[in-house]
Amino acid sequence: MKKKLLSEKIRNLADSIGIDTLGFAEAFEFTDYAINQSRRQDPKHSLPDAKTIIVAGIYIGGLSLPAWTSPWYARTSRLYLSEFFLDVVKPLKPIVNFLKNEGYAAIVCDSSTDEGSILPLKLAAIRTGLGWQGKHSLLISKKYGTFLALGGIITTADLEHNTHEEPNRCHKCNKCQQACPMAALDNPYILNRDKCLSNLLQIDGLSKEAQSVMENRVGDCEICQYACPWNKKHLDHPLVTNTTAFFQKKIKDLEKFFYLPNLIELSEKEYREKMGHLNTCIPYYLFQRNVLIAMGKAKKDDDMNIT
Repeated sequence: MKKKLLSEKIRNLADSIGIDTLGFAEAFEFTDYAINQSRRQDPKHSLPDAKTIIVAGIYIGGLSLPAWTSPWYARTSRLYLSEFFLDVVKPLKPIVNFLKNEGYAAIVCDSSTDEGSILPLKLAAIRTGLGWQGKHSLLISKKYGTFLALGGIITTADLEHNTHEEPNRCHKCNKCQQACPMAALDNPYILNRDKCLSNLLQIDGLSKEAQSVMENRVGDCEICQYACPWNKKHLDHPLVTNTTAFFQKKIKDLEKFFYLPNLIELSEKEYREKMGHLNTCIPYYLFQRNVLIAMGKAKKDDDMNIT
């Protein structure tokens, strides 16, 4: 009874603070995690008496800018604009505080800290029943598609654990693989980070091939997600949530900010002040490189239209 009541209280709290989906699972080792000897492989490396992992998802399907269709506006991604580029952290603090007040230990997965991430969030989300891994390597939810920003908690509280993982519903579909312009998904379910455009926009040495397909993207890429059939309804008609409704009020200001001629004038100090909270990990000089390339493409498009 105590386990059920505690789980219910946490779910009610999560709902009240704008978390759209929540799952609980037993805190045992992720034996299929690809990186051996990582603390993320076993929750007990971070919390020896851990009993439960909690994974929260916030829907970000409505976080896009209509101006992205114009080459003169810098394109990013829903995750980029959500402020949860690394992990959902701040919204989970009330749950952590609640657990601590109940006498349990609880720690949040926060990749932005020196300690780094403590959970493989995608695998944890699958274990808690939030979805399955698609061939683009992303989590897919029946209700939310790939548009969930994820966060996690490890706790000593013994909650009602999910025991049924979602079946893989990708079947023979390979639209995401076909859509990737860099062939980063040649092997289904495995992302080749060395080819992924999202990753290439964050590192030195942007190849001519990547430049030729990036269009007006200056940070992150959603091409495979646009191709995923599980996202079609969210692209056409995003769900109305607290996060979506709040974002709608910011669209005009964001579009003005992401107008390429404005971005090119952004100083490094302004970049840190105005974009630091997004936690994208993209250094100023690389962001400016991407903006310059996007500007060149926009001008070229205009010249072609004139002729």
